[in-house]
Amino acid sequence: MMKFTLASRHKEDGTRERYFYEWSIMHVALMITGPHACQVFKRYVQHFAIAGVSNDELVYPLSDEGWESFAEHWVDSYEDMAKSVHSPDYVHRMQPHRFGSSKFITSLSNFEVIHQQDGFRSGGVKLVHFLKKQPGVDKERFNQWLRAKRAPAIVAAVCKPGLVRKYVQDMPVPIDPAVFKGTLFEAGSIGLYAGLEEFWFESVEDLVRLRRQGEIFDGITSNEQGYVDAAGSISMVVNERVVWDFVTPGETTPRPAVLDPETLEAYIDRQGYGDFDKPKLMRGHALSAD
Repeated sequence: MMKFTLASRHKEDGTRERYFYEWSIMHVALMITGPHACQVFKRYVQHFAIAGVSNDELVYPLSDEGWESFAEHWVDSYEDMAKSVHSPDYVHRMQPHRFGSSKFITSLSNFEVIHQQDGFRSGGVKLVHFLKKQPGVDKERFNQWLRAKRAPAIVAAVCKPGLVRKYVQDMPVPIDPAVFKGTLFEAGSIGLYAGLEEFWFESVEDLVRLRRQGEIFDGITSNEQGYVDAAGSISMVVNERVVWDFVTPGETTPRPAVLDPETLEAYIDRQGYGDFDKPKLMRGHALSAD
């Protein structure tokens, strides 16, 4: 399983409030009524930036780009990610809509759960670190450091004291920019960050302890010299909303009706998404009067 992730923000002529409304409601409606999205994305999660957290409360600063959303799509493979943005229902239904900016941070990552508390449930306050590596450090060496050095340091400083509910490391894989040619993500940035970290907290107050408590801050940052470009790395503080999940034990959601060929949603999907003014032969597509 891999994560296809996108960080974005509201349109230049829009507002944060409008963007969150359209992305959380209109975009979700399009997603759960599109069969390809529901088939290829095994888990779809939205994250909404939490206002009011300042740079002096974070290990790494917020981005000057003002990122406000973080979308997470779980896929089985690189090929599924590439196909997802070119499927007919995506092109005809999703692509005409641009709820947010055309700028993105785009990545596809392998990931590993390093720590998870018993009884963990998704959702709530979350911190995402986008880690930029130092020049001259190759990707393989960075990944080795991330798993062998960074993970134990985080576990000791943050996880064992019970400060976080869950900690995950994401290791991006190379993406051919041509994959996104002609899609909404064509202007996205690829390969800016060498790794991502995800922390789940009970509260924002717990989150800021990573910076405010010296022993925790030192435990996180003490061994990153020579690997992490701290000034070029960024943070996002978000609220996690799981839209659907077909794969996580204990958290699975019902599958959308569009995947059942006998439902109204599937019937509408079979009629297509364009040329509504042209006559079509609809044999075998009549709905029962019942």
